[in-house]
Amino acid sequence: MQWSLRTQIVGLVGVMLVAAMAVYLLLATRVVTADKEASVYDVNALVAGTVAQQVGRTVDGIADKLRYFGQEYELTPGDAERRARSLFDADEAVLSLEVFKRTEGGYERSFLFVDNRRLAELNLTADDLTEARKRTPAPLDAVTQAGVVLQNASLPPDLALVRLSTATADGSAVVIADLRPEWLLSAVSTSSVYRVFLVDRLGGVLAHPDAERVIKREDLSTLPVVRDALASQVARGSEEYEANGTNRVAAYARVENGVGSVVVEVPRDEVFKATRELSRRSLLFALGTVSLALVFAVLLGRRVTRPLSRLQKTMQVISRGEFGVEVPVDGPTEIQSVGSALNEMSRELVRRSEQLQKTNAQLVQSEKLSAVGELAASVAHEVKNPMVGIVGFAQLGRESEELPEMHEYFKLIEQDAFRANKILQNLLEFSRPPEMEFEALAPNDVVLGAMALCVHQLQMQGVKVETALGEHLPSVRGNSNQLRQVLLNLMLNAGQAMEQSKQKLITVSTMKPENGFVEIRVADTGPGLADDVKDKLFKPFFTTKRRGQGTGLGLSVSRTIVEAHRGNIRAEGAPGVGATFIIRLPEAV
Repeated sequence: MQWSLRTQIVGLVGVMLVAAMAVYLLLATRVVTADKEASVYDVNALVAGTVAQQVGRTVDGIADKLRYFGQEYELTPGDAERRARSLFDADEAVLSLEVFKRTEGGYERSFLFVDNRRLAELNLTADDLTEARKRTPAPLDAVTQAGVVLQNASLPPDLALVRLSTATADGSAVVIADLRPEWLLSAVSTSSVYRVFLVDRLGGVLAHPDAERVIKREDLSTLPVVRDALASQVARGSEEYEANGTNRVAAYARVENGVGSVVVEVPRDEVFKATRELSRRSLLFALGTVSLALVFAVLLGRRVTRPLSRLQKTMQVISRGEFGVEVPVDGPTEIQSVGSALNEMSRELVRRSEQLQKTNAQLVQSEKLSAVGELAASVAHEVKNPMVGIVGFAQLGRESEELPEMHEYFKLIEQDAFRANKILQNLLEFSRPPEMEFEALAPNDVVLGAMALCVHQLQMQGVKVETALGEHLPSVRGNSNQLRQVLLNLMLNAGQAMEQSKQKLITVSTMKPENGFVEIRVADTGPGLADDVKDKLFKPFFTTKRRGQGTGLGLSVSRTIVEAHRGNIRAEGAPGVGATFIIRLPEAV
């Protein structure tokens, strides 16, 4: 016996009720996870704040010594080397000491002391420090403003160096010390889980458990937590982000003297390892209870979704315009009814699509013949001119007795005949029923072809036609006859709209506004377009012409043609400034 779709749904709901136990276990695990997450954020913030205080005290201690040295140097500059030696003996991290005094032209170094013995113990030379100073000069003006600046002055491949700069109390001098980074390493020591590091005001690493990153002066400003530390208005904060394929929970705290920020981060997987183990055991317990119910649900789901999937695929095919596709009628009773209705709809769409195509072709042809009727008088007048020439030259040739002179008349007759033939040939080609064959077309050729049909008609109305054709335009794929019909309709409409205008000018231009598209613009100097008219301009049977002068279908048919070419058409303009119609077509692929 075949079950109805309703019965299957009821059975599936029963299975979902059995699975409620698994949902309960999931919610319980989430509560534990949330509590653990909150504690991790608190610990990160506490560690970051404590380390930031420790770094601040350490930096302030050395900065105070440097400021004291700078003040004493101003009082007794001759005793500077002895005082520098005392400072070096008191702090083993110091490698060199500089004093820059402010002058009218900026800053000038007045003192430099380097402990060569200490450098030799580290396999370094004074030239190494000189090179480091060249690559990372101290920002003296910034030091005067900030009071204390801490920089990473490391020199690859193996010189790790930190530069501390501070200004004296009166700002008359800046004291700079190159330091070994060991004095900061204790603050950024890491554990198996937590990692602590220090960045400067721009996000560059100052101290890090990975010494290689310090020596390379790695920029960490792209890390979300560092970005927040630099840009946020608060001194402390937390962030969760992904780096190098690992989700991390991090916190930051700014050092009070403004030299940088301390960042503490921990991999999220390590934090929630115990929580995942609890979740794993809970799921294993629940799995034994609901496994049979899940198997039943899967089998039942396949029975329901398989015919629905076929219906969905068929609908997608129909939505792409491939009418006539039908789906097998099987499955539950309700789905069979839906399948039958879908097949009937598909057959009806085929019938209506064919009827719509025929009607649309008739409409396009009628608009084309309407345009031909408007052009008839100008074409007759334009053909009359070469015919008059043919008759006149024929009479002269009959009266002539010289063979060379007769040949010249025959040549002129031939030229006028070709001219008349070309005029009629263009008209016949335009009025021929369309064949929907698309080919690569040059936009400028399409414009010139349309102008050849109507320019004489427009000149008879006193309208001047100008062109501004772009160079090296890409081809568009379309039907030349139909695109000429669109341009012809726009130019004839423009000529009729300018009957009362003092200046009668139509400008046709082509351009490439962006990659992938070509634009053709038809602009006139007529009365322009009101906003309410623009909203209804492309609707069928809407016209602004006097009764008997238009059907209101020209622009509607033009839009249909342009959209069939995967393009669009729009109108711009305002009352008193003329109207511009813009045709936008994709490049030929």
